Amino acid sequence: MWKNRRVIVAGGTAGFGLVLTRHLLTAGARVLVVGRSSAGVRAALAACENTARVGDAEAEQSRVQGVAADLAVSGEGGRVIGECLRLLGGVDDLFFCIGQSGRGRILDTSVSQLDAFLQANLRSAVEITQAAADDVARSKGHLVFIGSIAGKLVTPYMGPYCVAKAALAAFVDAVRLEFSPRGGHVLLVSPGPIRRDPADPRAENVSEVRYASDAARGGLPHAAIAPGGGTKLRPLDPDWLAHKVLAACQTRQSELVVPSSARLLAGLIEWFPDLGRRLLAWALAGQSSIRQRLH
Repeated sequence: MWKNRRVIVAGGTAGFGLVLTRHLLTAGARVLVVGRSSAGVRAALAACENTARVGDAEAEQSRVQGVAADLAVSGEGGRVIGECLRLLGGVDDLFFCIGQSGRGRILDTSVSQLDAFLQANLRSAVEITQAAADDVARSKGHLVFIGSIAGKLVTPYMGPYCVAKAALAAFVDAVRLEFSPRGGHVLLVSPGPIRRDPADPRAENVSEVRYASDAARGGLPHAAIAPGGGTKLRPLDPDWLAHKVLAACQTRQSELVVPSSARLLAGLIEWFPDLGRRLLAWALAGQSSIRQRLH
């Protein structure tokens, strides 16, 4: 399915984006990795080197290229598409894996702070999606957006991030309405916390350090820095999730929500808002009580 497909992975230099890049390369795709820093792009290309090289009787060439770009900056999304045309000869599919979490109380979040969350999680998706849409539609390809379960379940100390991911989900729905009739496929992935891959070139504790800083600045309890803001969600295996995402592309699903417990609770909130939110509050209160007893 992915053999010789020309794929952009925005946010492919670290985290789940890097894992997804490796899976696409293993499946035979040609990949343009996009990251904010040149150093991050170089590290990702080095990490993918063994997977990305293919030899034949005539020559050996890399199937992975990289470009540094801050996609929240006007003009950068269009430039990345231009680079993909130059380096790969076109673009068939786009995987958007960019996002930034954080911790804070929504009533203490300033407009500028909320705007920073929206810039990182929503605005960075807009221009590159618009720039890629015509080419991806012509190839009957895929627009895949890695969101978060936080866009469906609002939990304590994660309000600003939840708002941004919910905005991304609405953007994806709007894109689907206009893009799907043209033969393309749009997939929103809403996962819980994802375990860091051991081979990730980015430091293991980057997120934890940032969350600890957020908690200290906002006077939040220590539990707020845990994955999911302290919700009881086991971190997902990134390789397992990558398989699920590529399988969802093959069956052209509109949305993938994992784990299943979060999917069920999100569905309850959608269909039975009061009951679903009471269950969510009950689950969070129970986990808080357990943590207090342990400490």
